[in-house]
Amino acid sequence: MSSLDQLKNTFFDECSEALQQIEGGLTDLRQGHGSDDTINAVFRSVHSVKGGAGIFGFDSLVGFAHVFETVLDAMRGGTLAPSTDIVDVLLPANDVLTDLIAMSRAGEAIPPNYGQESRAALERLLSDL
Repeated sequence: MSSLDQLKNTFFDECSEALQQIEGGLTDLRQGHGSDDTINAVFRSVHSVKGGAGIFGFDSLVGFAHVFETVLDAMRGGTLAPSTDIVDVLLPANDVLTDLIAMSRAGEAIPPNYGQESRAALERLLSDL
């Protein structure tokens, strides 16, 4: 196994941990148990996925994670409240992120508009700012 393959495997292992962090944090927010620390932790996890994906050229993953991260950053900055409606957009976005990671790990081609509905919902949240 090449060094690059080992690095990719490490990246995908870290993605698995990040996805658990995101899911747990969003669930806590949805149930009203979240805090600023929860939002920060979810943001950092999405940010880490985006950064690693960029290193390996997973452009579809980077693009989706960027919009997801931007919504979370607006929540961190207080311009978006972590309301149930917002979290109800973020939970399916996490499902799309999970799928994009799985497809990238498997070396599958990602369909051009994969996750577009979720991405559009995230972008609508940002357009209201």
